[in-house]
Amino acid sequence: MKENLNNYHVHTTWQEVLNGISLKDKKYLITGANIGLGKESAKAILSHDGCVILTVRTEEKKQTLYEELISQFDSSLFEIRLLDLASLADIRRFTKELQLESTKLDGVLGNAGIMATDFKYTVDGFEQQFGVNHLGHFVLINRLTACLLKGARIVMMTSGAHRLSNVDLVDPNFNHREYSRWTAYGQSKSANVLFAFEFDRRWKDYNVRAFAVAPGIVLDTNLHLHLQHDDFNELAEKQDTDKVPVKSLQAGVATQIMALCHPEFANKGGIFLEHCNYSQVNGDTRQGTGVIPWVLDTEFGKKLWQLSEEMVNEVFPETAKLAYEISYGELAHNRLPQSQKLELTGIEFKTEDSIIEMFFEQETCTIEGYHHPEVSIPSIANYELIEVRDNLFFVDLLFTENTEITASIAIDFKTNKALFVLTRYQPASTPDQNAPIPLKLASNYQQYFTPAIVLTGNHQVEHSQYPHITKDLIGSRSLYCYSTSIPTVYEHIYINSHWYCYNVINGIRKGDGGCDRVSYYKFDDSIYVVTWRELLIDLSFVFVYDLDNKTTTGKGWGNLSDVNKMINIPAGAHIISLNSLNYPLNYIPT
Repeated sequence: MKENLNNYHVHTTWQEVLNGISLKDKKYLITGANIGLGKESAKAILSHDGCVILTVRTEEKKQTLYEELISQFDSSLFEIRLLDLASLADIRRFTKELQLESTKLDGVLGNAGIMATDFKYTVDGFEQQFGVNHLGHFVLINRLTACLLKGARIVMMTSGAHRLSNVDLVDPNFNHREYSRWTAYGQSKSANVLFAFEFDRRWKDYNVRAFAVAPGIVLDTNLHLHLQHDDFNELAEKQDTDKVPVKSLQAGVATQIMALCHPEFANKGGIFLEHCNYSQVNGDTRQGTGVIPWVLDTEFGKKLWQLSEEMVNEVFPETAKLAYEISYGELAHNRLPQSQKLELTGIEFKTEDSIIEMFFEQETCTIEGYHHPEVSIPSIANYELIEVRDNLFFVDLLFTENTEITASIAIDFKTNKALFVLTRYQPASTPDQNAPIPLKLASNYQQYFTPAIVLTGNHQVEHSQYPHITKDLIGSRSLYCYSTSIPTVYEHIYINSHWYCYNVINGIRKGDGGCDRVSYYKFDDSIYVVTWRELLIDLSFVFVYDLDNKTTTGKGWGNLSDVNKMINIPAGAHIISLNSLNYPLNYIPT
């Protein structure tokens, strides 16, 4: 660990930490913001032009805080919301509201907490310090991943008191062991560190990082006001805090503001900070500073995560995705179900210059005769099958031997037509993640189209025709409803043979819009295959349009993360036709 950080020290204030730093266009969430460290952290951010969502427990506290902040800051920079971290139902209400509003956050400061309280259960049956300090933030932050931007930071407030007790994984609620207010507090503060480090481990590949911060002894808070003098006797027996310096409120919040906002900690995480510096490992529980070794145990952190999921009855898997991936996960809500109708079936196709044979097992299929002069296409693929309507299928192929390509196939046994769409990822250069998004007129994807006739079971081969490029959809305008529970609606306008426009009407990407490269193939007057290659977002899409039943079924595929990971995105929507543009004869788009 580093011994010093920019000459910061125990009495460094947040004014010094943020000197010369602008937080304009940044937005943060702070829990427990009506008093003490939370309120002072909000003022630090607001004074540097950042935006803040502050949470408090009661209307009275909300009004009092509003009156104080409005006298100092522009009301457009902050909003105050009610949140009770002692209630899982209220946490879920709160997070659902933020998701529905498409809130985007640059960071979360888990500041709310209670200290050394009398024994009491939350409404959900948790010992209240463990329930509020740890489990409340555990559910809150995990449910807010849909709102986190790349580069977001999570800061969990812990304490030197984490050194009083590790988490008892067998009896965290003190159902069987004797209750100690300070042991319970230490347990909850150790849980805060373990959660921050495990969250960081799970999310660092997506450039969302987490920190644990101990503020030190700050008397200008309300944490200790309920305690009597004798209540500190047990603490004095367990830990010597006489040598821990007492800080001002401005110095007390400096470390958490540094972790949340300072450029020094961009792309860093899994760090314990105190006194505006990296904390040193200290195994002596009698001392009041340093990080205790038990919170550095990664395997123990995983066990606490699993226990926490069991206690709150909600799973937050390690495969969870960030906002940009979750937003695309919404595209699958109205997708048609998978089908097994082609299992153990062989199909033969005729293209203009070859015969393609496919045989479908339960999860994989073999492909013979499907070639491209520039691309190596493996003969075995994992597949997913969707029955779009009777005798019309969409097949999604993923190749484990070549992850730079994917293929989609539309097969219509009624018209005896099929279309193979091979998508290849081939960026011109590795993008600079720190550079502004460039204006591009070319995608990082190429799509190659192979029209085919279905030979299997087809007695009309002589009269069958290949699917062909069409201009039928040019000028049409429709809404595509991908999700109804949390409405995700895109508007498409097909403007010519090469481009279409999109406008995100509702959903996490609400307000986005642009133009992308498009291709259209026609099977009959109601069946089309439409594909596009996005420019600003590194994605490609293939859809089968069933205009009779007003549905679209397909997939997206692309490189969405900083770890060069190709993501497959099942998708499907209900189509609402709006209108079709009528062009003068001299101005028909081509």
